Amino acid sequence: MENLTMVQLKDFAIVAIAVMGFVVLLGNVVKVVKEWGKPKMSETEWKRDVDASIKDHSKRIESLEDGNRIVCKALMAMMSHEINGNSIDKLQKAYDALNDYLIDKA
Repeated sequence: MENLTMVQLKDFAIVAIAVMGFVVLLGNVVKVVKEWGKPKMSETEWKRDVDASIKDHSKRIESLEDGNRIVCKALMAMMSHEINGNSIDKLQKAYDALNDYLIDKA
C-alpha cells in the first residue's frame, strides 16, 4: 500500500463532509414531510380558541345591544317630549341612563 498524499486526504475529507451533509439534508426533508400532515394545533386547542372567541364576541354583541336599547329609549323620550311638550321625567331618566352608559363605556 502506498502512502497517502495530502490531496487524497483532502479529497476524502470533502467526500466525507458531502456524505454527512447529504444525510443531514435527507433527515430534514423527512422531518418536513412528516410535519406537513400534522395540524399546527390540536383539535381540542382549536375548539378552546374558537369557544373563547365566541364568548368574547357574544359579550361585545350584548354590550352593543344594551347601548342600542339605551339610545332608543332616549330617542323615544325626546320624541314624546316633542309631541306633547311634557314628559320631562322620561327625558331626564333617559338622559341619566344615556349619560351613565357613555361614562361606563369609556
